[in-house]
Amino acid sequence: MIIEDKIEKNESLLLAEKLRPTKNSIHLLVGSAKKIWERDLAQWRLNRKFHLILWGPPGSGKTTLARLLGETCDIPFIMLSGVRDGVKEIRAAIQNCNTPPILFIDEIHRLSRTQQDALLPILEYSEAWLIGATTESPTTELSAPFLSRVRCIYNGPLQEEDILLALEQGLNYLTINKSNIFQNKKTNYIEYLKKDCFEKIAKMSGGDLRFSLNLLENICHCNSVEEETEVFANTLKSFTSKNHYDYISAMIKSMRGSDPDAALFYAITSLDKGEDPLFIARRCIIFASEDVGNADPQALTLALSAYKAIEAVGMPEGRIPLAQCVTYLASTFKSNRSYKAIENVRNWRQTAEENGMSIQPPVELTLKGKSKYKYPHDFENSFVSFNYLPDSIVDLKRTEKKPAYLPTDNGVESRLKSRLSDLWKKK
Repeated sequence: MIIEDKIEKNESLLLAEKLRPTKNSIHLLVGSAKKIWERDLAQWRLNRKFHLILWGPPGSGKTTLARLLGETCDIPFIMLSGVRDGVKEIRAAIQNCNTPPILFIDEIHRLSRTQQDALLPILEYSEAWLIGATTESPTTELSAPFLSRVRCIYNGPLQEEDILLALEQGLNYLTINKSNIFQNKKTNYIEYLKKDCFEKIAKMSGGDLRFSLNLLENICHCNSVEEETEVFANTLKSFTSKNHYDYISAMIKSMRGSDPDAALFYAITSLDKGEDPLFIARRCIIFASEDVGNADPQALTLALSAYKAIEAVGMPEGRIPLAQCVTYLASTFKSNRSYKAIENVRNWRQTAEENGMSIQPPVELTLKGKSKYKYPHDFENSFVSFNYLPDSIVDLKRTEKKPAYLPTDNGVESRLKSRLSDLWKKK
């Protein structure tokens, strides 16, 4: 089924939509989208179909690739949205098709886990060939049963050279089809755009082709340098996968370095650039356990409360509990000992198994040995000396001469360290 060619039929479309590659203009594909089309999707065009999730930043070509498959494959093509459509709409769309259609779901990460589970029979029995598009990582937004039935391909942001090439194509289109907008412009205006504007647009874009082409079109409609300056100044670019994580990484490292000013700067800058406040709050929850841990157990409670507060009040007021959380996490005591203990005990398990050792719990800790179990509360200080680890792991621990979890002297954790030391010093 061939998708309607909107480029010729709707002149009110923005430049990015007019230049969206079709089967007759595949040469317009650039960046990773071009590689995916020529390499990964070649199987599709040879009738070796598979369910597919395309994920990556905005403006990288995910929708374009799906629509190209719809144009080049002789089967129905259905476009839906995870924001607007649910299971009912999806089933209604495919039930009248005589052959399994291509079912393209944009923003597929917006489907709930229940909705994803309801789609599993469609995937399992290939009632439709699913192509999903998302800006989020599939491993965090899609369920494990869903992921086991699809192939995920990352569609990365465009490089600056790809953006510059696309801007050249966009300018050529405008000069041929919209020559009237260049009337009354200063001499050598085309060269001025290429020399003074292209690189600036490419750097602002963050690899988003749609953003770049539409900004170019806006600039071309300006009637003065002052107007151009205002357009550039008032154009906000949502984070791409690169700078989106760059700023969050900087915030986390600033909190870890106990610099509340820097941490708050990156958090608020992220918000001002369009970041989801709940994404920042989730990172704070992780930080509260990974980097603060038992040095200040209150940190995790505060981070969770901040998340709930942002959900309850929304934005812009949500920035206030977020700021409280970020500055507290940056200022409080730090410990990553709980986080490091995870890998320590995992190494014990792997070493024991690789050497054919049993890792079964002592019988006293199982249901079969409950009669032999010594209830700590029956003893002084609610403590009784006992080897709770499997014998093989006890031997490994003795070899290493240190516990997996070794508290620091910071904050509350110093009290934990002192108590554990007093209780186990005879061991």
